[in-house]
Amino acid sequence: MNDTLPDIQDTKPLIQIPIREVGVGNIQVPFYLEYKRGGMRNMIADVSMRTNLDSSTKGISMSRLIRTLKKYLDLPLKQSLIKEILINLKANVGTTESYIRFDFRLPIIRKSVLSDNEFPIFHICRFEGQMRGDEFKFFQGATVQYASYCPCSAELSKDLRSKGSNGFPHAQRSFAEILIEGEDNSYIWLEDIIECVEKTIKTIPYPIIKRIDEQEIARIAAENPIFVEDAIRQISFGLDQMPLKDWIVKCSHEESIHTSEAIAFNWKGVENGFDYKFFL
Repeated sequence: MNDTLPDIQDTKPLIQIPIREVGVGNIQVPFYLEYKRGGMRNMIADVSMRTNLDSSTKGISMSRLIRTLKKYLDLPLKQSLIKEILINLKANVGTTESYIRFDFRLPIIRKSVLSDNEFPIFHICRFEGQMRGDEFKFFQGATVQYASYCPCSAELSKDLRSKGSNGFPHAQRSFAEILIEGEDNSYIWLEDIIECVEKTIKTIPYPIIKRIDEQEIARIAAENPIFVEDAIRQISFGLDQMPLKDWIVKCSHEESIHTSEAIAFNWKGVENGFDYKFFL
């Protein structure tokens, strides 16, 4: 019924150059996510969708992007579904490329290290799909919190004790941000990415701790002091043991005695693969 209304997007742009990506962001959508150990969970994601735009077209229909996504709400979100969404995005908007990203928080139950207490930890996760022509790529990632205890500070504290004084090593709240691309015939669970960090970095946080837990955490910390360089090497080694086509990781240690953060980046280094710009 709106066919007779004017549409300025039918006009030509004043400056005729192509746009690499244009679209919509901050769309809150419901979806279902399958867990590695079974079952489905109803989740909410923050979604962004984009397409490319040629030099002679003034603009895209932003609402058409959202209308394309509408029929996929409340469906189990998988790699194959994201590919189908991207194919339809290209067709509905009339472009050659399409992109979509889902950001959400994945709850995983964490049991206290010794006491019988359980509580969920919410990990920041993401799914991202890219369709360029007929080529589809799928990426997924997670941010994992851990604790880092400074080896230099630990040694200085030991030196103080040997001189009849006392000192305590300083610790940092730390984070590993990981983005991976799996092999073509393999499926990587988000839980696998999270477990990779938690198995290689022993000093992980707990939502509920009692005194016996805190003492055990202190013992584990004393046995596993790490610089940011140690952390990223351990995580990189763990990722190399997984069936991944490509991976990138950023470690951030929020220093407690410095005004700066300690950061490190590493990536697999395949041709035309990830680099640190994925975190900018």
